[in-house]
Amino acid sequence: MKATIHTLVPWWAKIAAKMTLARLPIPIRAWHRLGLFVPGFMRDPGYAIDVFETHWRRAGSPGPGFTYLELGPGESLATALVAWAYGARGGVLVDAGDFAVRDIANYRPLIARLAQKPHVRDVRELSGLASLDALLRTVGADVRSDGLAGLKAVPSESVDLIFSQAVLEHVPLGDFAATADELHRIQKPNGVGSHRVDFKDHLQGSLNNLRFSESTWEKPCFARRSGFYTNRLRFSAMRDAFIRAGFSVTVPEQNRWDVLPISRSKMAALFRDLSDDDLRTSGAVFVMTKDRR
Repeated sequence: MKATIHTLVPWWAKIAAKMTLARLPIPIRAWHRLGLFVPGFMRDPGYAIDVFETHWRRAGSPGPGFTYLELGPGESLATALVAWAYGARGGVLVDAGDFAVRDIANYRPLIARLAQKPHVRDVRELSGLASLDALLRTVGADVRSDGLAGLKAVPSESVDLIFSQAVLEHVPLGDFAATADELHRIQKPNGVGSHRVDFKDHLQGSLNNLRFSESTWEKPCFARRSGFYTNRLRFSAMRDAFIRAGFSVTVPEQNRWDVLPISRSKMAALFRDLSDDDLRTSGAVFVMTKDRR
């Protein structure tokens, strides 16, 4: 049903609906319970484990005692549990707001799933903890909800694995270069960054967000306040921002549309003359190491 609604409702109607709903005096957690404005899918135990394991393996499966940082954990702090099960000493989860579910009951299915996995740390002791705070202390996780300021508080060269899952596209355009610089500062010289980026609009899986001028799109009262903001950086611009920050960047995965989902004539002038490769890239994975030049 959700997939059908997502497909059938026009992008412009979604913008109107989101702008209206976001201005109602309803707490954000109430929208989350209704499945609206939900930042991510990490409350699903299988999904949370698969996401972490994918990034962990991409980083060479760091051994016991590694440290991690997840950028944008969204509505769940599942990574703190999964990373500990995979041998982490501790880590940091940094988001731009306090979105995470705090009821420990929501994490018990994940603990049960991890307890069934072979070759990971025994997590059964976690099931007896009475609060999320106690759980986070046990697994050595620090949670920050202050975005870029939270990154700046992390010690330099202290993290072995930095990762994000469809988050970098949501970093505000004006904060992106500083975010890239902070990720570079935080990552250990032999550490790895693994980042899955979704370059589609977050309206209809297309490029409808490129229809708007920058002055309209970046208004605080438009996309950012209404829950459909992306920074609209295209593939090469995002890659180049990380290279400028000092990373060596490889791209093990790059997903492309066969043809542009909307015509260039419907795009704002800022995007109309970009390369086909930039505009046809719908998703990619960036793996980042420290540039040793």
